[in-house]
Amino acid sequence: MSPGRTLGAMQFTKAHGTGNDFVVLADLEDRLDLPAELVRALCDRHTGVGGDGVLRLGAPPQGADVFMDYRNADGTAVQMCGNGVRVTAKHLVDHGLVAPTAEVVRVATRSGIKNVRVQRDADGLLARAEVDMGAADHAPERVPFAPAGDVPSDAPLHELEIEGGLVRLGVASMGNPHGVLEVDDVDTAPVRTWGPALETNPRFPEKANIGFAEVVADDAIRLRVWERGVGETQACGTGACAAVAVLHRQGRVGGHVEVSLPGGVLTVRFGHDGTLLLAGPAVEVAHGHLDETWLAAARPREGATP
Repeated sequence: MSPGRTLGAMQFTKAHGTGNDFVVLADLEDRLDLPAELVRALCDRHTGVGGDGVLRLGAPPQGADVFMDYRNADGTAVQMCGNGVRVTAKHLVDHGLVAPTAEVVRVATRSGIKNVRVQRDADGLLARAEVDMGAADHAPERVPFAPAGDVPSDAPLHELEIEGGLVRLGVASMGNPHGVLEVDDVDTAPVRTWGPALETNPRFPEKANIGFAEVVADDAIRLRVWERGVGETQACGTGACAAVAVLHRQGRVGGHVEVSLPGGVLTVRFGHDGTLLLAGPAVEVAHGHLDETWLAAARPREGATP
């Protein structure tokens, strides 16, 4: 039997964190090849399972319980995903892959190991999780972002010229690149036009996630995020952290903020050491297996470019 058809028995879980949804593939022995073409097929909402991305749960490196191999819907590998980390922790807790008494799940990502503090319900299933996301890094060279020559690299805001106007935004890395601009009304913000224009602006050499944030109060914002390689999503965990970090740096919000996104509410707070702690739910929607015939057709043909 060919490798493609053998993988037809591969189990999958459909899950989401505040509406940011994923196809989860448990592959703890690292047997699954995951080319970009297959990721795109899995994430297709009409002909696949459907999702903003694929979470392959791989063999854990030393010091972790699992490796989260996250791919965006366009097939690109991504360093970090805050909602994905919570969904990963839920899979480990709910499927008995960590001790039933474990209070912290350690998820390895391309941006390092993230410690996830879990809260269980009466049945022992994960109901809510808080992820230590690390500190935001505003240094342009590490976002990466190219500041204008006449602007200090540590400026809290930078100006970009795009079709439609001059944009002022803050930048931050949460293990992946973000630009955040404040808007008066998130409902009418030009997310679907400015989002892709800023994502692909050459001053973000690795592209960027773009957040549109409306400050409601010192402890509350509304947020929409145009995600790199995906488009607008219902929620973005790293985007919520980046938005709070950028706005806090400008004195616009405090140290404990509720972030309302189209898919639900996340909480972001600063830890004692300046790290950002992201809390929210994780939900498993369905379980199934990949059909052999579909999978064989979805995998790239020999000699084809992924």
